[in-house]
Amino acid sequence: MKKNLNLCVDLKTILQEDDLLTEGQCYRGCLTRNADDLFLFEEETHTNGHRHRRNPKLYEGRYVSLVHMQNGKYQVHMRTIDATSCEDRKDLAFKVYNELIHAFNIID
Repeated sequence: MKKNLNLCVDLKTILQEDDLLTEGQCYRGCLTRNADDLFLFEEETHTNGHRHRRNPKLYEGRYVSLVHMQNGKYQVHMRTIDATSCEDRKDLAFKVYNELIHAFNIID
């Protein structure tokens, strides 16, 4: 995952219910950019009239995944591993540690 900060952009939003983007609210949809550096975000429609409350996954690695919760906090999930097939458990723990550090760098 590569991070970038786009400064001084024009963003047009097409939202289903909100008039303006709400601080802390997660929106699902499509973000596009045209040749004139104009950005357009279109929120996806809600199935059955219910708003999606699914927590977006920000990182999915081999050992851990990082999720942005609706309350603004982040949750780390350990993926299923077969520790019995690993000969060097310290090496496995170090790989998990490195991936966790990489996942946390995403939210900086």
